[in-house]
Amino acid sequence: AAFSGSPKALVPSVAFTLLLGVLSAYGFVLIADACNRTGETTYQGSWGKAIGHRSKWVPAVACIAKAGIGCISYSMILGDCLSLLLKPLSFPAAISSRSAVMLALTVLVLLPLCSMKSLAPLAKFSFLGVLSNVFIAIVIAFRSLDGSYRAGGALAAAAPAAAEFVPFTGSPWATVADPGFAVLLCMLSTAFIAHYNAPVFYEELAPGPDGRKDGRFLLVSVIGFSIAAIILSTVMSCGFLTFGRASLGLILDNYAATDRLAVAARIAIVVSLTTTQPLVFFSLRRQLVDLFGHRGAELAERWPTLL
Repeated sequence: AAFSGSPKALVPSVAFTLLLGVLSAYGFVLIADACNRTGETTYQGSWGKAIGHRSKWVPAVACIAKAGIGCISYSMILGDCLSLLLKPLSFPAAISSRSAVMLALTVLVLLPLCSMKSLAPLAKFSFLGVLSNVFIAIVIAFRSLDGSYRAGGALAAAAPAAAEFVPFTGSPWATVADPGFAVLLCMLSTAFIAHYNAPVFYEELAPGPDGRKDGRFLLVSVIGFSIAAIILSTVMSCGFLTFGRASLGLILDNYAATDRLAVAARIAIVVSLTTTQPLVFFSLRRQLVDLFGHRGAELAERWPTLL
């Protein structure tokens, strides 16, 4: 939708999505391998030994920025989805508004989860987050096939915006000539970003029978990024085939508030983001502590609920 209203644009879009998934998995494994070879457990520690201690603040600042933006993005999406879920219930704005929902969720749910010092307790919920994402992809694919949002469909009139498609006479790859293709590349450049957590995941991964982690980490990384690429491609393709150029940044916002499957999908994304945001915040906290060295470690020990 960012650069074309034609379904032909899905060909390069899906191809670049899969390519970025492969490259992201490769980079993820390389970071863990660098930590293993240098005997370090952090990105900047490995950078310090491999490149130089004077510049190890570079990856630290990059990871802090990305993790911080990630936490903010998660909260924004959670606020959007929860406010839409509460809208049909006619609650007062003081309770159901986006700001009120974000504040309540942050204080009552996210703060306790983000205060944990280890990722281990979240392991049992990570699979739930994966299932939630799979369910969302299934719902979006189903709505793309059942025609509910096509002209005259059962839910078309209740959708925030009507589907819009623009014919394109050139080849599918010619659609990338549109400057808007850069928007897709920017989105894909962050879609698979979890690399700031690679050292933590490698450190906490249980070793195999031979006592090594590298083989298991490679397998887990390939499976994880492959699932992410498939889910992302499915959501992108089916969402676009449903709404075309009218697709919004958060595709679930395109669906009617009275669409029961969409309501279930919004609940699923709330579950998914709630169980994964602590992973992003964990990296943010750890990077901040490591950036300030001994002073950061002392503050973390003195104020455990703060750092």
